[in-house]
Amino acid sequence: MVLAAVNVSVKAFAQLTANGIFRGAAYGLLGVGFALILGVTGRFHFAYSFTYTLAAYMSFTFWDRSGLNFYVASVLGILFATAMGVSIERYVYRPLATRAGATALLAVFVASLGIGIAGENVIRLFWSSQSQAFGGPGAGPQQEVWHLWGHHVNFLNLDVYQTASAFVLVLALAAVLRFTGLGRQIKATRVNPDLATIIGINANTVYLICFAIGTFMAGVAAFWYGIQFTVEPAMGQRPVIFAFVVAFLAGTASGPVRVLMTGILVALIEQWSSMFISVRWTQTAVFVILLAYLISLSLKGSNLLRWLKLPARA
Repeated sequence: MVLAAVNVSVKAFAQLTANGIFRGAAYGLLGVGFALILGVTGRFHFAYSFTYTLAAYMSFTFWDRSGLNFYVASVLGILFATAMGVSIERYVYRPLATRAGATALLAVFVASLGIGIAGENVIRLFWSSQSQAFGGPGAGPQQEVWHLWGHHVNFLNLDVYQTASAFVLVLALAAVLRFTGLGRQIKATRVNPDLATIIGINANTVYLICFAIGTFMAGVAAFWYGIQFTVEPAMGQRPVIFAFVVAFLAGTASGPVRVLMTGILVALIEQWSSMFISVRWTQTAVFVILLAYLISLSLKGSNLLRWLKLPARA
């Protein structure tokens, strides 16, 4: 009886670990995009939830209502959301931060919160509050159940595709940051935007590029979520919270690979905790760890704003 119980626990642990890796890849991808925007531009982009949701809805709309090829519609939807993210920075955050001066961080946060709430209601107005099925037979990649360890670990082929795309995008970004002139400009702007401007780097252009990259990553994550489940107006609320947690725990100045690994770790903790507590409380475990981490920072005398590298920027 004891051996049987241990065997069941090991199998459950293996399944939860697989779930955590796949879910963590999505958390990590969102965290990388959020950390890039927050770390380089200093904008607390809570409207990330809106652009995430918009990517899924626009992909759905281009496919379902415009009759475009599924993959073409999906790419257009993600690019539309990317353009929206760039526009928010260019026409909302930048002018607001310039006028707000020393209170730019707070002003941008309030504005982003308003955009997120208003954006969700606009989506409800145009697409209704009902969830929409994105994809279908012959429309795109079809769900297939794959197995490991004698059918004890089960997952979807879409989980694998999503995880692979997350790793490809994160590794590509890491390569850009390390080996290209654009990457050096992004890192220089993150460290000191004023000095970067003096040496000839256009910080405002770098900000727009970071918003484009971060929003694109969110759009890819939303695409995979949409075809695995459904698209609905509030689908961006939970992901943006986890993106913030992942970016915060990893550090907004950290490399993309570290942020991705942190996302996987957060998801693993969330999944493993379900072995000991009710599933509805698993997210609480993640925030308890975040709280403990913040307390440890305070005990070490760390300056939180300095650690986050978030000076007020115009």
